[in-house]
Amino acid sequence: MGDDNSRGLLAWFASNHVAANLLMLLILVGGFLSLQKMKIEIFPELDTDRILITVPYLGATPAEVEEGVILRLEEALSGLEGIKRLQSTAFEGIGTVVAEIEEC
Repeated sequence: MGDDNSRGLLAWFASNHVAANLLMLLILVGGFLSLQKMKIEIFPELDTDRILITVPYLGATPAEVEEGVILRLEEALSGLEGIKRLQSTAFEGIGTVVAEIEEC
């Protein structure tokens, strides 16, 4: 049922070249106008309020990762000025620390 309507519409445009060309012109003009208003950035502004640190520690258990990597990273980062919060996670073979930076 819907297929017949689309064939009818396509057949109508095929027989009415002026209407098809006007529709194409309308689409092109609309695309050109929207392109003029589109914001394009070569170097976009990024919010860098978080830094993700990932350290692999192959073959280590989560407890070993926490003791050998996470605690050392937290100690080193907690003394730095501008760190608002640290969030750590230890997995098997890998540790991650997310440092939230205070806004300047």
